[in-house]
Amino acid sequence: MHFQLQPNSNMFTHLHVHSNFTFLSGANTIEDLLQRAQELGMKALALTDRNGLYGAIPFYKAAKELGIQPILGTELNDPQDSEMRAVLLAESREGLSHICRLITRRKLQQEFHLMEALEEASQGVIVLTANPALLARLSSTFKPGVLYGELIPAVDKKSRKRASQVIGLAKRRGIPLVATNDVHFLLPADHLRHRLLRAIDANGTLFSLNGEDQASPQSYLASFAQMSRAWAEIPEAIENTEAIRERCHLDLKLGTYRFPNFPLPPGETPFSYLWKVSFEGLKRRYQPLTERAIERLKYELEIIENLGFSTYFLVVWDIAQRAKALRIPTIGRGSAANSIVSYCLEITHVDPLAHNLYFERFLNPQRRSPPDIDLDFCWKRRDQILQYVYKAYGEDHVAMISTTVTLKARAAMREVAKVLGLEAEEIRRITSRIPHWGVHDLRTVRDEFPECRNLPLDREPYRTVVAVAQKIMGFPRHLSVHPGGMVISPVPLTDDLPLEMAPKGLVITQYDMFAVEDLGLVKIDLLGQRSLGVLQDTVEAVERHQRRGPEVESLPMIFRDESTRRLIREGQTMGCFYIESPAMRALLKKLGTDTFEGLTAASSVIRPGVAESGMMDQYIQRHHDPTKAHYLHPKLRELLGETYGVMVYQEDVIKVAHHLAGMSLGEADLLRRAMSGKLRSEEAMTRLRDSFVVACRRQGVRKEVAQEVWRQIKSFAGYAFCKAHSASYAILSFQVAYLKAHYPAEFMAAVLSNGGGFYGAGAYIQEARRLGLKILLPDINKSAYEYTGSDGAVRIGLMQVKGLSLASVESILKAREEGYFTSLSDLRGRTQVGLKELHTLIRCGALDCFELSRPELLWRLEVLGKGPGTSRKAKNSHEVRRDLTHIVPRIPEYSLHQRCLIELETFGFMATRHPLQLLVSQPDPEGVITAAQMGEHVGHEVRMIGWLISAKRITSRKSGQPMKFMSMEDLSGTFEVTLFPSVYRQYAPLSLGYGPYLVTGRVEDSYGAFSLTA
Repeated sequence: MHFQLQPNSNMFTHLHVHSNFTFLSGANTIEDLLQRAQELGMKALALTDRNGLYGAIPFYKAAKELGIQPILGTELNDPQDSEMRAVLLAESREGLSHICRLITRRKLQQEFHLMEALEEASQGVIVLTANPALLARLSSTFKPGVLYGELIPAVDKKSRKRASQVIGLAKRRGIPLVATNDVHFLLPADHLRHRLLRAIDANGTLFSLNGEDQASPQSYLASFAQMSRAWAEIPEAIENTEAIRERCHLDLKLGTYRFPNFPLPPGETPFSYLWKVSFEGLKRRYQPLTERAIERLKYELEIIENLGFSTYFLVVWDIAQRAKALRIPTIGRGSAANSIVSYCLEITHVDPLAHNLYFERFLNPQRRSPPDIDLDFCWKRRDQILQYVYKAYGEDHVAMISTTVTLKARAAMREVAKVLGLEAEEIRRITSRIPHWGVHDLRTVRDEFPECRNLPLDREPYRTVVAVAQKIMGFPRHLSVHPGGMVISPVPLTDDLPLEMAPKGLVITQYDMFAVEDLGLVKIDLLGQRSLGVLQDTVEAVERHQRRGPEVESLPMIFRDESTRRLIREGQTMGCFYIESPAMRALLKKLGTDTFEGLTAASSVIRPGVAESGMMDQYIQRHHDPTKAHYLHPKLRELLGETYGVMVYQEDVIKVAHHLAGMSLGEADLLRRAMSGKLRSEEAMTRLRDSFVVACRRQGVRKEVAQEVWRQIKSFAGYAFCKAHSASYAILSFQVAYLKAHYPAEFMAAVLSNGGGFYGAGAYIQEARRLGLKILLPDINKSAYEYTGSDGAVRIGLMQVKGLSLASVESILKAREEGYFTSLSDLRGRTQVGLKELHTLIRCGALDCFELSRPELLWRLEVLGKGPGTSRKAKNSHEVRRDLTHIVPRIPEYSLHQRCLIELETFGFMATRHPLQLLVSQPDPEGVITAAQMGEHVGHEVRMIGWLISAKRITSRKSGQPMKFMSMEDLSGTFEVTLFPSVYRQYAPLSLGYGPYLVTGRVEDSYGAFSLTA
């Protein structure tokens, strides 16, 4: 029986639709597709991206919000034959699970054959295919109602023939037909964007794009009327879309949390065991044990159990204990440090009682959201933790979470320009000026970024490039591995989501972290942190040199250490995690802070919300003169006395709402959460303000006081860290500052070996020099793979030599176990280092130990490479080399300038001299001062010469215009340069390189922190 089609009815559902999650093919977003479907009056829409369910969860949620029935599925193709493909639609949860497993097989198995895989399709899956061969094969396998012949409007002879074959086969075998449009874009005008994406994917030009590599111009989201006209002779193909829609009744039940299984001892429940291990930790942490600590533990455990999170805590505890057993440095951070349970389980290391931290900031009994505990590990050893989690909880239950790599502004410009046929050098010249981050609209980039103001983006062909690139900015390009997110499931993961292989060889989810959380699966962030690598490497180096390592775990001793405190209050913290940025070092100088509490506050007060509101300046002033502290209400003196009346922490919002407005701690945290949301509307904020003021009035607080307190909360709540997070990181900051103060050589070597931090390697080399350390070049007989430091010197590691492979380094180190290399021929004979690599090692000075000039060594290498001794282990090589020794010319050594340029080429920085020492022509020294002399010239206009080590662009709080901070160094130290908007606009194109710079400006003094205003 057919549906009766009425002229104005909308009894058609698009069942084959690609969004831009069909990477570099789908030309529109999920939101665009759903909006268009709503405009067309459609009741439902399917999403069937190729070989994936990448956008399934956001599509499902967005469709539900618009009142459109979401149908989830995929277009699965055969890796050996892209035309062998089928659309799979999920009727039910069981069907979606089967689709997840099929996609995973397609992505992970080396051998995957679509025909064979589809023959195993289970109940709950509807299969559509426009491939006659596949349709014929599957028709003898599936029960009636599972398989449909897919009809896609024909645009050429080949597609007409295929459609005719499908219709004939369906008629002969009783297979129902269904009409689709293989949608790849929204409107016919979007076909060009689709073609452009296909050309990017093919790494070619738009003009060389093969017709078979793109969808037809008809593959848009057509209306019911358009589809009905296309298949007027086969009306059942339209009717069947409605029949399929009515069968697809998938309910994902989002937001129902499911925790992994934890292996419990006999007779224990998750709660009883959590209580047991927590109380044991309580006795270790609190000696003597206090009633306050016991009551806090009971309170937290009761909430944890009521919310159903006991198993989660046990899993995180298990992972943290494994790291401890392996002696892997670990930090638990974030709001988890507000919990005494986390503290007792040794997940975190900040005492919540001593620091007055609120558990409700972490887990709110009035809002059942999953706990979020982040664990940082030494980045070099993080893989050991990941391997443990896979083994302990089952490889089919564990995976890394994906993140979607999108086309940012620069990449979009580059790819579009390439596709339109522009020359590579021309593309580089234009796109190199486009910032990597922060560009939201390419059409206004010249106005927003002064560095770009001279770019000819308003002229062709760049105007077209900009217009087209703007339309694909933010489009997904591929998946990558989330920096730390790992999902652990109580059931095999493919019951809930598809998996695939990331470029780095790790199995990842096709769902991002938000979709994973929506499904109710547990996400744990296990991040690799380089500063923990610095900590471990420094400690191990000191142990090797002194047979006893530094006591970095003795926090009270470190917090009292005068050398460490002096280093912090003077801002000499380059290389120290969390406190090494130019702004942070300047703040430390301004505050003169040298305590753990002060460092915790400083790392919060520097956050954008506090700084932009003017409260950071208030905090600094009141820190130096506490009498300037102004408390709007007597209660605030007690609540905010530690921070001089300034709300520095997120916990301050909770404190004020609880004690001043009379809210419960849970309600106070809900207020904080509501205010910190990124989509806060003015209307919503007004409602929050009114309710806060009314609550304060009930507590006897004057209206004007309540309104001013609200202003402070509003300006701050959306940006700052929680106190627990800042305190967690302040511990590590103090530890590494202690190591820098007492073991500078080992510490700086570790910083360089672990990839530095805020600055490039060259800046850390110069910092080592400022610490009085000698910088030693790589030495084939002394250098390790990494940097090494001892006895007042840092030696560059072989890792820093560009072009030297890891295999060659390993060959050198292994051969050296049998003794030092005595000559170039000895090195060649005992290692697998290639001629090109030897050439590089000679030029950068790594073979200076052979006591020949580098040009002489290069001459010998050339002879050895061409002569009879080419075979490294040739029996007669020694005789040949002895003969050559007599004819080696005496060639002078490279000049200092040449050596420095070679170092810059080979290491990425100059090791022998600072770049400023190589200036061919020095400016007139009159009026030129050094960083060390700035304090003598406060308020005066001076000239300074500097080398750029970092830069930051911000928007001026006063004018709303862009401005720039540039951190520079000279031979005496570092200094900061401020380019206010007018100066920045004038000189921005000149501020892009490393220098050298000659800057004229006025020396400013802010509580002992000097800067230059250009």
